[in-house]
Amino acid sequence: MFKQARKEQGSVKLDGLGYEASIFLGVKISRDNLSGEVKIYDPIKSINYYVEIEEEQYESFKQLGWRKAVIDLSLLKYKDKLDRIKESIGREMNGNRSPKRLRILKESREQILRKYYKLLQK
Repeated sequence: MFKQARKEQGSVKLDGLGYEASIFLGVKISRDNLSGEVKIYDPIKSINYYVEIEEEQYESFKQLGWRKAVIDLSLLKYKDKLDRIKESIGREMNGNRSPKRLRILKESREQILRKYYKLLQK
């Protein structure tokens, strides 16, 4: 899996002291040089730092391969963002009705939809 990630076009290599790492579509994979242990991280639960994925997600990576699993994970993140924006638009329509806030939410929705559909094409 780590070799697939390193060869992936569009992947960014982030090597440091004692480890090798790559990032593709926001998902990070790293390998410790001493132990050879490979870990996969995703910022889905936190925006500020990476959190290691759960065991069932590792199974998904093993079955689907690096590229397909990262794309599936990214699509899930986009769906989650779209749901949150939909809820925010609903609250705004029922509450303040701020035209500026509604415009910002709709623009965000359009951006994420473009990214979602572009990723679906891969």
